[in-house]
Amino acid sequence: MFLDAVAKGVSLFYGVFTLAVFTALAALDGSLTRSITDTEKQGLAAAQRKFWDLASSPFGFKHRFFTLKNGRRLHYMEHAVTTPKNLVVFLHGFPDSWILWERLLASPELLKDSVLVAVDLGGYGGSDNLPDYSAETVLEAMGTFIIGMRDQYPIQNGGRVLVVSHDWGSVVAFRLASEAPQIVDRFIISSAVLPEQIASTAKAHLGSSKQMLHTWLQRPLSVRLLKTAFRTVTPLLSQARKSGYIVVFHLPQPLSNFAGRMGGRWFLRLLHKLSRRPGPAGLSSTEAAECMAATLGPAAAQLGTVTEDGLAYPESVKQRLHDGGWSEKIRIYREGLFRGKWEKSLEMIVRLSELDDQSLSRRSSSGTGLFEDGPPGSLQAPVTLVYGKKDPAFERRLALEGISDYLTKQSQVVVIEEGGHWLPVEKIGADALEQIVIWALEGEGGALKSRLGEMVTIEK
Repeated sequence: MFLDAVAKGVSLFYGVFTLAVFTALAALDGSLTRSITDTEKQGLAAAQRKFWDLASSPFGFKHRFFTLKNGRRLHYMEHAVTTPKNLVVFLHGFPDSWILWERLLASPELLKDSVLVAVDLGGYGGSDNLPDYSAETVLEAMGTFIIGMRDQYPIQNGGRVLVVSHDWGSVVAFRLASEAPQIVDRFIISSAVLPEQIASTAKAHLGSSKQMLHTWLQRPLSVRLLKTAFRTVTPLLSQARKSGYIVVFHLPQPLSNFAGRMGGRWFLRLLHKLSRRPGPAGLSSTEAAECMAATLGPAAAQLGTVTEDGLAYPESVKQRLHDGGWSEKIRIYREGLFRGKWEKSLEMIVRLSELDDQSLSRRSSSGTGLFEDGPPGSLQAPVTLVYGKKDPAFERRLALEGISDYLTKQSQVVVIEEGGHWLPVEKIGADALEQIVIWALEGEGGALKSRLGEMVTIEK
């Protein structure tokens, strides 16, 4: 109990310190006193109209809603074909929406014989708020959605069903690949860490360092041992620095909400710059407006629009207008999705069993020899993990250490040498993801490396 209190105290101090740093940076670039211009307001309104008017068809996609068993509705974008051969479901992360996948949704190769579906996570974009953002609620919702898409868009014999994900959408995909592997044929997961693997790796580093420090106390003249103990925890300290924003999101709500509102949404604008990696001139006015529209979701002007089926946005979307959905979005960090337990509903168990019976390909485990199906949290479905080597959100040594123990034999890790965190909006990342999706849809024949070229590293 004492250690828990100390940990909470340290977390609170670190969160407040990080928020103070954010505030200082916003003050230094003039954001705290900067007013949003009329031109910027008009640009944002135009971008929201472009992406969120339910009567429109951005990129040729239709606005749709899927109703969960609790009555909550998920907004998604759909491009259907008359006789679909494949189904591809896209899951975004924080603080994004379906618009994150713009580059891949425009791919002629993907559009020609596949149904493409890009959904907004609960509480994001045009989707309803969820009752909570625990593992049980979120995984049940997203699992139900994917199965619903399979029912709605039945594929031809020999066709494939894929999930392509990013960031928190990838955390959802990781959990599904571990606990509901029969739900799709392959998961293509980008820019996220595997929950159980990262926890196990961090614990191992701490344990090794602790043991070395214990030995050092008995031999205090061994400077080399002390240095080794420090090097062992260096990746953890690096990850803690990279994850400071997450600690801010866990602060008491007045402080965590302030982080999203201060300086004309300074933090969101910072993320948009990081995602697009613009030149010295920064984002153009159009780019900045479209990034913000993708994050904030519909404006009041779009709430009165309806789909061709006569459906409007859920009431909770209106309730999020006051802060652009910030307080709702960060709940995904706060409420246990990462490692919480998923007690599947009876309906989910039955549907997964039906899918398992229909599956023609059996999935083999990683086969560690110590566990029948690998360590706890191992992925039981074929997965292609995609990381950017220059991703500022993760300590690569932790994210990939021992990852092969958690993968099936049909899985691989792709590291994009010049890639960052927002791979779907980076040209090199989007091109790589497109080729991986095409490779998966075409039956996974041939070497993936030959499709991706020399800019990537592939690890089995």
